[in-house]
Amino acid sequence: MSSDKTDKQYCKCSEANCYCDKAQYNEVKDWEREQLISHLDKCPKCKDYSERNKKLTELFNKAQLTTLQEEERKELKRLLQQNLDK
Repeated sequence: MSSDKTDKQYCKCSEANCYCDKAQYNEVKDWEREQLISHLDKCPKCKDYSERNKKLTELFNKAQLTTLQEEERKELKRLLQQNLDK
């Protein structure tokens, strides 16, 4: 059997979880997706992980989170330092 990833019949749970995470961000390769699907068919724990991961991603998308602008970040850091110095 070749050591090429595409020839593997089954991946480990840690690999499946990594592929699951990558799939949430559309960064998974086709062969990784195939292994993930095959693994999820056989492993209830990883299937549960995948379902929870999808729900979490949906919640983050619904929340429409934004990040602080650079100036806001600097001001927050200044205020924190000011309060720590008291």
